[in-house]
Amino acid sequence: MATPARPRSSASASFPRARRIRKRADFVRIQNGGHRVTTRHLLILVSAPTAAMPRGGARRGKERGAALGESGAAAVPPSPNAASRLGLVASRKVGGAVARNRAKRLLREAFRRFPELFPDRVDIVVILRTGAGSLGLEDVLAELRSVVPVVRRRARDALAASPPIAAARGADERAAGDPAPPARG
Repeated sequence: MATPARPRSSASASFPRARRIRKRADFVRIQNGGHRVTTRHLLILVSAPTAAMPRGGARRGKERGAALGESGAAAVPPSPNAASRLGLVASRKVGGAVARNRAKRLLREAFRRFPELFPDRVDIVVILRTGAGSLGLEDVLAELRSVVPVVRRRARDALAASPPIAAARGADERAAGDPAPPARG
């Protein structure tokens, strides 16, 4: 008698693409300009999100230039209730492939099961440091819980420092040759 096949757990069902940081440009942006929080085994970078390209791919020609700011990000602001996104970086300093993947899996699990540890509406990149490969889930949670107030403060700072999308777009358009609006006085 054959046993029924167990359904495969789908990581994308509990950790959808919209919650992941996947593009190198996003990782570089966050690593260069993110607000840092450090623990013994983790470096947490928090940054305000940029607006993403609408689904369906890039537009061509003049349409694309009109719809995008100088940075190439669409001029559509992120939703105020948007969930945070997570990106993970683990170098060989963490350990071999098994240790790196296990450590990343534990952090993704903490991100999924304990959303209260992570602020909303921000992009978060966690860089695993030496020794993170030997941590268990409780160890990861203990490190994250110890810095929750600091991470929330950094998230507020990042969101406050990011200019509104519409204001940034207006500045880009003026820089492109349009005259500045007349000053009222």
